[in-house]
Amino acid sequence: MSYPIVYGLMKSLKDHIESVWGSDLYTPTGVQTQVAYCPNELTDMLSYVDKDGTSRVFGPCRVNIGRLQEDSLNLANELAVPSSYIEIVSNDYEEVEAWRHTMSRSVSPAQQLGPEFPVMVGGEHAMTRRFIVKMITYFLESDQDNEETNRLGHAGCSFLESICTAHWEMPNPWAWKLYGRDSQTIIQDQFGEKPWGSYAPVSHTRTRGGPPADYIFDTKLYVEVYCYKDAQ
Repeated sequence: MSYPIVYGLMKSLKDHIESVWGSDLYTPTGVQTQVAYCPNELTDMLSYVDKDGTSRVFGPCRVNIGRLQEDSLNLANELAVPSSYIEIVSNDYEEVEAWRHTMSRSVSPAQQLGPEFPVMVGGEHAMTRRFIVKMITYFLESDQDNEETNRLGHAGCSFLESICTAHWEMPNPWAWKLYGRDSQTIIQDQFGEKPWGSYAPVSHTRTRGGPPADYIFDTKLYVEVYCYKDAQ
């Protein structure tokens, strides 16, 4: 099955996030099915102590394409684990006209829009594909105080910013390689469109809830993926 570029990019980013970052997970009966993980270099930054005194690694319980439409207060099936999830959406459903895909056409034979191929006037064009990556974390039962909520929330925001940045712009093991389903080559759709770079130029965070330890931390990243299409 082939993917259009927008869905393909969302699927690629979801798979990439899940390959480098995740939370402790349990079955409804309390059997652990996944041990939390992150890059070794970030373990200290993402570690926390839960309300029972157990040391854990903070991470998302779920990564979803589109909006998560289910009860999200205990996705780990363990109340000592912060219930955190990530949504990846095309454009911005909260501000549709403010964050949307745009196209630039080649108008000069001297102009190159993509990184590899020569320009053909009236043929090649570049697309800026725009996405929102939202991470919402409920610390309501895991008992992190305001300072710890902010420490973990901002650590997650910084990690997501680096995850969403293209590998050649941020050369670390967890940067996004923009790979397709084979996990070896850069994604390209049936219309000839392929990405060549990505950034998260804008991010918002906020803390909700209240003392002493019933906090919610929201992160919203505005992600741009730069694509181009060869002359057909």
